Amino acid sequence: MSSELKVEDLETALMQRASDLAEEYLQRAKRSHDHFIDDENERLKLREEKEVMAAKMSAENIYRNRVQSSELNVQKKLDQLRWKLIKDVITQVKLKMADIVNNEMQYRQLIIAFIQYGVTAIGNKHLLVEFNQTDQQKMENQWESIIKEIEGGETIELSKECHSMSGGIIMYDEKRLIRIDNTFEGRIERLSESIHQRVAEQFFSELSHESEKIHGR
Repeated sequence: MSSELKVEDLETALMQRASDLAEEYLQRAKRSHDHFIDDENERLKLREEKEVMAAKMSAENIYRNRVQSSELNVQKKLDQLRWKLIKDVITQVKLKMADIVNNEMQYRQLIIAFIQYGVTAIGNKHLLVEFNQTDQQKMENQWESIIKEIEGGETIELSKECHSMSGGIIMYDEKRLIRIDNTFEGRIERLSESIHQRVAEQFFSELSHESEKIHGR
């Protein structure tokens, strides 16, 4: 009897020990499982964050590229508009000058003003006035009366040489060291620079500001 009790006690002890070990291993396994799940969740979270960040960066790059492309397109159109405006203004100026040439009285007064300007700029010296061939033939017949209308014009001479130009004059001193270009072409060239500057500073600065507002800057 005593021997049987001892065997039963031993079996009970062994079973309890086995149960305790199983519970311990089960708890360890659970902790390992939970730790593994936490690690995987953290890894997945980091991966998602990286993917989200990469997607955001990609979206920002796409947006930035589209904005830059849009800005370049706007700038291209502004440049085209700028040159069209300048070209249109110059065309109108040329047409106006052609009208002046066809108006004999108005053109005569313009020529007198150009000559007077040359006299003032160069000084009261022996000066030469050069026209294109058509104007020279016209001015020869009225040169004396033109000179009388110019202050200090006694020493001004009509040049025998002609210059290729649509209208206006070129004035020289006697040695042709000083030259004043009041041809239509020369004045249009100087005018175009002024027009370009004014268009860029006024009209297109406003358009550029509106473009920046459109792009949210």
